[in-house]
Amino acid sequence: MTPRGHAIAFRIWQFCRPLGWDCTLAEVADALDEPFATVRAIIKLKNWGGRLRMTKTHYRGSGGNDYALSIDAVLHGSGQRAAVYEYVGAAQ
Repeated sequence: MTPRGHAIAFRIWQFCRPLGWDCTLAEVADALDEPFATVRAIIKLKNWGGRLRMTKTHYRGSGGNDYALSIDAVLHGSGQRAAVYEYVGAAQ
């Protein structure tokens, strides 16, 4: 890995560790203002992929990645079960 790659790897670790690695790849890339592909490649090289929270891949066929990200936003914004049920339309 190049010195730039090591520097980005340190920034990834520095961002994720206080969060307990409870973040997605997209969130890390956005927070570090680095390209998604760069962050993904470094995480793969460092074998950190299993530490990150994953989005629901089975929704991607019908624009579900946006769906998963919107649910993540709701869950991040409020830890209240009632708000989540109201958002997804489920009965309590």
